[in-house]
Amino acid sequence: MKVVHITPTYFDESSIIGGGERYPTELALWMSKFVDTTLVSFSSKRKSYKQGNLKIETYSVKHLIHGNKLNPLCFKYLGSIWNADVVHIHHINTLISDLACLTASLVGKRVFVTDYGGGGSLFLNQKLPIFWGYQNAIAYSQYGLDFLPSELQKKAVLIKGGIDTNKFCPESSLPKEKKILFVGRILPHKGINYLIDALRLLNQADYKLKIVGRAYSERYYQDLKNQANGLNVEFVHDADDEQLLYEYRTAMVTILPSVHTTCYGEYTPVPELMGFTLLESQACGTPAICTDAGAMHEFVDDSQTGFVVKQNSGEAIAAAIRQLIDLSASEYKEYQTRCRRWIQSLSWSTVVQKNLSIYQGKNVE
Repeated sequence: MKVVHITPTYFDESSIIGGGERYPTELALWMSKFVDTTLVSFSSKRKSYKQGNLKIETYSVKHLIHGNKLNPLCFKYLGSIWNADVVHIHHINTLISDLACLTASLVGKRVFVTDYGGGGSLFLNQKLPIFWGYQNAIAYSQYGLDFLPSELQKKAVLIKGGIDTNKFCPESSLPKEKKILFVGRILPHKGINYLIDALRLLNQADYKLKIVGRAYSERYYQDLKNQANGLNVEFVHDADDEQLLYEYRTAMVTILPSVHTTCYGEYTPVPELMGFTLLESQACGTPAICTDAGAMHEFVDDSQTGFVVKQNSGEAIAAAIRQLIDLSASEYKEYQTRCRRWIQSLSWSTVVQKNLSIYQGKNVE
């Protein structure tokens, strides 16, 4: 079986790497361990290279439709479809996606799609019957599935998760620190301001809040630093994989406090379609707290591997942190054990095998 993944995300040094970029890349990389797999994307320069078994083809783009890096204008990539058996398209509402679906379905390929919300301002599926060409839509959360257009919901399949349980795992030699952890991009919809509120409400001087991630909103970053004045808060913008693992393994709890409505009154319908941070933390044996925004509640076993709390509330976050802090050593260890058990069914190996079954027309549970 030859599988081609096509993602319109613009791959270069200025790309904002979030879940919508990580998911297709990780899925293709893991799939290449089992079948012939190519990842097709776009950049300012034409490149062809391999990452392990995965073949990566980036096609040069001279024009971005309305300046949107998620909607490049290109046609040469369509040649990558001819030798494929399966074409898996990532994102629905882009011209790249529509053209790939039309081309692949017309030449008899099996075509699938995964969406991540958002998209370009110019695409074809609102005027042409593009969606008939997809065999299935494959969603990685129920929230994401429910967010699909009704035509795709009718043929949608749910395959939850995506986590490297070999890389993200506990290290028993590392003791837990009195540390509350956030990992993610520093953007208003991440709700980090409510986490800082929670730290102030906890009034635990011996606990540190560590915020790991690049700042993509300078205004929000400066507001967070001002809010954190006088508190034990540290920002880390350049953590490599080794440091990230250390932070997960030594934290008492990891928190993803994302919101639909930001502190600036801005609304986003899809703040989180999964939340890689939650999976990574639990895989490392560290309980996770998330809000009820987006799909996150699907990836924390409430009161078993962490807590799901209401969004836009420092008080709710503080109360959940307090429950973990007050656990006995044996009770906390039970949380850690449940975290590892909970995450096994969400591993990339399992996700890939389920995708391959769907490609072959088989049902998955």
